[in-house]
Amino acid sequence: MTHQPSLAPFRPLPAVVLVIALLAGATTADLAAAPVVNDISKQGNGAATEAYQRGIESLGKGDLKAAESSFRGALRQNPKMVSALLGLGEVAFLSRRVDDAGRWIEQAVKADPKDANAQASWGRFLALKGRLAEAEVALKQAAALDAQALRPRIDLADMLLSRGDAEAAIVLYREALTISPEHPGARYALGQALLKTGYPAAAAAELTRAASLAKGNPLPLVALARAEFARQQPDAALKAVDQALTIQPNLIDALMLKGDLLDSRGQPEQALRYYERSAQLAPKLALPHLRAGMIQQQRGQLDAATQAYQRTIVLDPKQSTALNNLAALAVERGQNLKQAEGWARRAVAVVPRAAQLHDTLATVLLAQGDHKGAVASLKTATELAPKDPTIRYHLGKALAEAGDKTEARKALQEALSLSPNFPAAAETQKLLASLGAS
Repeated sequence: MTHQPSLAPFRPLPAVVLVIALLAGATTADLAAAPVVNDISKQGNGAATEAYQRGIESLGKGDLKAAESSFRGALRQNPKMVSALLGLGEVAFLSRRVDDAGRWIEQAVKADPKDANAQASWGRFLALKGRLAEAEVALKQAAALDAQALRPRIDLADMLLSRGDAEAAIVLYREALTISPEHPGARYALGQALLKTGYPAAAAAELTRAASLAKGNPLPLVALARAEFARQQPDAALKAVDQALTIQPNLIDALMLKGDLLDSRGQPEQALRYYERSAQLAPKLALPHLRAGMIQQQRGQLDAATQAYQRTIVLDPKQSTALNNLAALAVERGQNLKQAEGWARRAVAVVPRAAQLHDTLATVLLAQGDHKGAVASLKTATELAPKDPTIRYHLGKALAEAGDKTEARKALQEALSLSPNFPAAAETQKLLASLGAS
């Protein structure tokens, strides 16, 4: 990010690039990384202020050497000038000397612990270094020190949202928008947080506003498409994602979402084209292959589905859905059962509390005649999903094949009591009848 000379008068350098590095691909920094205003007039004499402003101008021109020289000159006039210390932090960061940047910012905090801008920059640096608890403290202090401080509120909200505390993030985004109602990043992030907390209509309203404020940026439109789809407005979702692709035709997130939307509308061929395009543009991304495999499996194109899933696990060896589906396909085709067992066990190892994965493992074991192992896996599956009648039916079937008619009848009766009309109800009743009275 370049700094324009117009930022020079009385504006500090709060390590703006640190914001971008910290939050890239996350929330508000996708749209904006506005610097925090700090009044330096009280910090230095005329010579220090003039030197600092020369540093700002040099930084705006991309002349890091001259900027550093000017900021150091300001510090010779006033060794505790917070803005100059932060300016040197910015220069260090732009020069890829991240730890040096941290040292300058830390000096700024020590020079004036009650400077909101210094605390905000320190919080961003700590977050960048993974010291999130300390970062949260610094950002909260920055917000408390300055009721009009926008950036620390947004940064703190982004951190909270990334760790799953969307409700607290929403409060902070709303505070930020009270300070700056036209801030596109805060609108965008608020919309994302509202969508995560189950308010798609409110999210769509915020994201529509964010898109209007950040014309030319496709990210609010992609998020808007997700919000519209969540509130069951597929036409509006497609319109939004098409607008995003008009702005950036090769945006992978938008291409994948377009595929998902088309698949949901019963247009699998068109969806496949978007997944294939995504795979071409991002050859190291596993998700397009997974999505393609799922469509091909549903359409009975089992060879193509198997190949897509195998490409998926090459790119992402822990993709549990691909591993699970490979195992299920192998059983369906009666091929490579030992390899299928390996796939199924890997899937369970990745997500051990997913009942469906244990169910698939049991199916593989049963196909190999391992009734004891299948029953054990299905008992685990029923514990994880006690209200799933299909898994209960599978348990009854495995028990029956293992010769335990009493427990088999019990499991089958439980399946029917859970749902008398579930898809396998007829098979359950037939098997139950074949077992005879208890």
